[in-house]
Amino acid sequence: MKELLQLEKDFQRGRLLVIVAFACSFLISITAVVLAFKYSNDFSKRIYLVNRGEAIEVTCGDVTDNRPAEARHHVSRFHELFFNVSPDPKSIEDNMKKALFLCDESAKKLHDNLSEQNFYREMIQGNVTQRVKVDSVLTDLRMYPYRTITYATLIQERATAISERQLITQTYLVDINRSDNSPNGFLMRDFQILTSKIVRERSK
Repeated sequence: MKELLQLEKDFQRGRLLVIVAFACSFLISITAVVLAFKYSNDFSKRIYLVNRGEAIEVTCGDVTDNRPAEARHHVSRFHELFFNVSPDPKSIEDNMKKALFLCDESAKKLHDNLSEQNFYREMIQGNVTQRVKVDSVLTDLRMYPYRTITYATLIQERATAISERQLITQTYLVDINRSDNSPNGFLMRDFQILTSKIVRERSK
């Protein structure tokens, strides 16, 4: 009888060991598959560029990873194209064409208003240059469309004086397909100037 009980215990112990071994093998197999998939996925994101015979590894990520930086670049680029003015009609026209690809008709209306006020004619006749220095671009990507406030400084340089204006603008960004004219995949809507006041003037 004792031998039968011992045999039964050995059988149960052996069955338990088999179950444990099977479970361990299953966990090891699952872990190996998961790690292999992760490695394959990470490897597929690697891109190698060859520069003068030397391979350089770059890693691609999700398109949304760099969205805040792209939004800031889009808005900054528009301000540079729209507000940088040189006393050259061709330069003004070329910059305005590029700027209007980045914004809706609100920018065109503002441009037309400035033209009606002879702003560009006076800049050309007075040989005045204007450049914009973008200080910061604040974009809220939590709500769509994305509200953006830009703080910048406008510097106008004449033959005898230099003036600086504080410029604060507001716009809303919407997503569009990327293209050569809008590589960041944004379009500005309802662009408006909130503040444009002279903060400093000095003679040359």
